[in-house]
Amino acid sequence: MSKLTVKQEAFAKAYIETGNASEAYRRSYNVSSGTKPNTVEKRACELLKHGKVAGRIAEIQSANAKRH
Repeated sequence: MSKLTVKQEAFAKAYIETGNASEAYRRSYNVSSGTKPNTVEKRACELLKHGKVAGRIAEIQSANAKRH
């Protein structure tokens, strides 16, 4: 699988941890306090649909399922 950017990897890990794409986006990207919630939701949704990011999330979930 192709490498993700540092922020994409952080998003994937934060999404697994929180289960919330918007929160994962806020933790992983430089989101100012004035950023509209709709913008955060849209960007988070775009990341979830991104093939490499979605693949990485599935990879982490699979590894967690095997471990537990």
